[in-house]
Amino acid sequence: MLITVKGLVLKERAYGENDKLLDILTDSMGLITVSAKGVKKANAKNSSVAQMFCYANYCISESKGRYILNSAEPIRIFYDIRLDVERFALASYFCELLLYTSTYEQSGEVLRLILNTLHFLEDKNKEPKLLKSIFELRLMSEIGLVPNLIGCCECLTYSAPQMQFDLKGGKIYCENCCGARDLRTFEVIDETLLHAIRYIALTDMERLFSFKLSQDYLEMLNVITERYIKLQLDKHFSTLVFYKTITNGKNYE
Repeated sequence: MLITVKGLVLKERAYGENDKLLDILTDSMGLITVSAKGVKKANAKNSSVAQMFCYANYCISESKGRYILNSAEPIRIFYDIRLDVERFALASYFCELLLYTSTYEQSGEVLRLILNTLHFLEDKNKEPKLLKSIFELRLMSEIGLVPNLIGCCECLTYSAPQMQFDLKGGKIYCENCCGARDLRTFEVIDETLLHAIRYIALTDMERLFSFKLSQDYLEMLNVITERYIKLQLDKHFSTLVFYKTITNGKNYE
């Protein structure tokens, strides 16, 4: 039986002399691994759709518990991301996050999130640091690790000049209720940062990318969302280390 899915290739791996294994995040089957036979041969018909960052309609079959690629029609390949090492590194980090967090029952909203993020990353009309924070925090929200941001978890105060974000517990506290906390897992946030964090975690996907922050606030937001990922997942991502290495000290226009 043939199955047709829309999906994005998150990773490609050499398999034998001419084949590849593709890790594909799909719209209806979550994360699957597909065997793409002969795609490394010269003039192979499926070579363009068997590469990282390719979004396509994939026609696959199942045999002995494995999925095999029969044919595919590309929708968008996001090729230009490969031409910029910094954006390539950031996109690779997004893919590594998805490979670690995605399941076979993953929501289609996660696919939508990465496609929108790659669109803005390739078009270069959004600050990469903003895209990084949006993707990190919204991904956590989509997979069930959304922080409780409605108000102070003790007194329900909605907003204050300064609040504290418990990155490990996924809660916020007002100054009056915070008390003595382990600052290794807390971040002090003002009203601007709190609004940005709430917006990313809770707004509709259609409006998710429609806001801006100053460079100073982007730096602070990046620290917060990156630390939230680290404390929630307890995972080292080599692609993040590479991205931070090549962007150290650089500013995007």
